[in-house]
Amino acid sequence: MTPAPLPDTPPGPRRILVTCDAVGGLWRHAVDMARALAGHHVETVLVAFGPEPAADQREEARSVPGLTLLWFDHPLDWLAGDETALAGVPAVLDGVAELYDVDLLHLNYPSQARGLATDRPLVAMSHSCLATWWEAMRDGPMPDAFALNRRLVDEGFARADRVLAPSRSHANALRRAYGPIPGLAVVHNARYPTPAADGTRSDDPAGVVRACAVGRWWDEAKNAQVLDAAAARASTPISAIGPTEGPRGQRVSFAHAEGRGTLSARETRTALARASVFVSPARYEPFGLAVLEAAQAGCALVLSDIPTFREVWDGAAEFVAPDDATGLAEAIDALAADPDLREARGALARERAGAYAPRAQAARLLEVYADVLANAPGDPMRPLSSSLAETA
Repeated sequence: MTPAPLPDTPPGPRRILVTCDAVGGLWRHAVDMARALAGHHVETVLVAFGPEPAADQREEARSVPGLTLLWFDHPLDWLAGDETALAGVPAVLDGVAELYDVDLLHLNYPSQARGLATDRPLVAMSHSCLATWWEAMRDGPMPDAFALNRRLVDEGFARADRVLAPSRSHANALRRAYGPIPGLAVVHNARYPTPAADGTRSDDPAGVVRACAVGRWWDEAKNAQVLDAAAARASTPISAIGPTEGPRGQRVSFAHAEGRGTLSARETRTALARASVFVSPARYEPFGLAVLEAAQAGCALVLSDIPTFREVWDGAAEFVAPDDATGLAEAIDALAADPDLREARGALARERAGAYAPRAQAARLLEVYADVLANAPGDPMRPLSSSLAETA
């Protein structure tokens, strides 16, 4: 039974509109979030844009109490050739908000706040953006497409009542890219442990100690080149799960790591359960849900030494400079060769993963929602209550 709110706790929402896509981690985030909020009697109208949700995704959405899934064939902001391609989004969101009489909108693409006519409170969460990607990966002026995306996101921030980030590191990157963002708060991502992550590992059938990596490898920020170079140096077999071809013709291939391509969620969980070591050499990562899933599965973690991974996993992972392929291989082999160390590191990772549980995320979101609702209507420049303020 859900505890009754304290008398001085502002009321939360009864129904919210949440946007997402069906491509990758954002779908996982949105569905798990909706499931956790359902435990607090909050219904979710999940509005997906971009590629159509697959049959198994629709089935998963149907399993969440109080969730209604809608899909609209409008592009995502980072794939739009120009802003006219997004012109239909405000009418969709305004219409859905009115039809379902939602109390607030939680937009997982901040640019979607642009042009909305609704007077319902708006919460925008930045999970990633081209401007912060550019800062991490490039020097010099952004190309036109990146500059356009930055402007669209900036306009969305200005329209939103609250802006959220999944880590302090990403919040700091947003400030560097966009300047001051009033009311910016951090709500860490979360993930429900899967049956394969219940504390019992499923050993590799051949008894081989293996390392596993998961990512959209066509995105150079995931650092496929360094992973492949590490695989050439390591004695431990390394497999790479995830797509190698991107929506704009990006393409990467593996010569030394075992490229397994895109697997289903079930197949990925099985691979993580059988891997002893999880590795990510990413150069840019606002949170890293794949690392969380690996930690829940009890994998020992070898991660690139970037601010996000330090923030989330310091003390529970081995860290290597992002471009140090030799160091990556040595760290993987050291864990593979020492079962006691590997087990201890896996236990530390699983323990740390418990801090990123959906119940904790839901509690934090409900604080934000109640604060927004208590202050609406009002000026989006107003300060966030002290208990929610981002202090990084």
